[in-house]
Amino acid sequence: MLERSNSCGQALVLGIAMLFAATLGIFWLFSVGQVTSTKQRLTNAADAAAYSAALWRARIFNYHAYSNRAIVAQEVAIAQAATLVSWAKYFETTMENLSKIPFPPTQAIFNALAEVAEGNSTLVQGAATVEVGARTGYKIALEQSQRLLEEFSRSGITLGAIAAEVARANDPGFFAFVANPSVANIARRYTGDDRERLKEVVLASLDSFTKDRGNDLPLPIAPPACPRLDSIPHLRKRGGTVLAPGLDRWEAVDTISIHESSFRRFRCRTSEAVPVGYGAAEVASPVAEEGRIVADPGGSASTNPQATDLAGDDIVALSAYDGLASTHELDYGSLEGDDRLFPLPKLLVIACARNAAVRTANRLDIGVGRLRLREDMAGGRLWAAASARLYFRRPPGDGRDDEYASLFNPYWQVRLAPLEEQERVRAEAAIGSGACG
Repeated sequence: MLERSNSCGQALVLGIAMLFAATLGIFWLFSVGQVTSTKQRLTNAADAAAYSAALWRARIFNYHAYSNRAIVAQEVAIAQAATLVSWAKYFETTMENLSKIPFPPTQAIFNALAEVAEGNSTLVQGAATVEVGARTGYKIALEQSQRLLEEFSRSGITLGAIAAEVARANDPGFFAFVANPSVANIARRYTGDDRERLKEVVLASLDSFTKDRGNDLPLPIAPPACPRLDSIPHLRKRGGTVLAPGLDRWEAVDTISIHESSFRRFRCRTSEAVPVGYGAAEVASPVAEEGRIVADPGGSASTNPQATDLAGDDIVALSAYDGLASTHELDYGSLEGDDRLFPLPKLLVIACARNAAVRTANRLDIGVGRLRLREDMAGGRLWAAASARLYFRRPPGDGRDDEYASLFNPYWQVRLAPLEEQERVRAEAAIGSGACG
């Protein structure tokens, strides 16, 4: 009986030790599960934040593309308004000059047509003035909206705010920021002489009638050929609408003159003899030089110089125009190699979970003494990093997948991308600094 009494309670000590270990294991499993779950949610939040920040930038690029196309449409409409004014003025002067021919049967007809042409020209000028003013105002609004959105969107504060808001939407205890906001700043505003790119797009968008309205019309009294010593009169119609040097002035000119061709010194030579009709219009800013033709629209100045001078003396000026727009396009000067054709900027987002967001046993105040498990996280936070890439690609199936990137077509898209080594190094540096909101 004495020996049995001395061994009583030994199993209780072992049971208490096992219970302690089991309790510690449960707390550890609970904390590990909470950390793993939070880390997975944090990783998802980082992906969402990176995608959202890049998507915002892509949408700004697409807005630039839509607004650039709208600006091109306004410029084309302004050029067409100048074309109509020039053509109406040309028709008016042609009828006036023809009505002066002392031939009674046709004089009455041309007098009536001249009156109709004068009224039509007045009406067209009034409508064009309203049109140019409205188009210019709309163009200015588009320009300013581009500037505001670009300045607002390219800021690291804006992109960081988007990333942080998306992270907080996943969990109030999450925070995220963009580590390299300047990488996506691949666009700039083109002004002054840098507007040649927009000029090319606008001129390529003009219809054929606006570009060139020239034609050679042989008179019925003789063939258009140039025989030996015979003088052959014929009509040369020249006209067109161009953007004058300086890119702040549209000029439209229409002229028609009688030319004489003669065979002299073994060559057929042509010279302007009599101006028949002429008209010109300019859409210019207030600082542009008015009253003369600066460019050579449709070859009018070089072919019909007399008629062009007369048109310049009576040019119709529409002064509401403020010049070719200053728009945003890719900053090709800062892009190198393949990036000039297919830029692929990447945004790096770093996300962290504050201590309160990781509901471990220690954070829930479970356990005391040796049962208290204290986690050791980098900077007292959980961290995750993600990156998203912007890229330009036409919709699949349209047969034009090789189009170079630009801000004239709204095909900017976003996709998540794996982290590269330099991005991991940058993320580790941010973690080491404890940069978390």
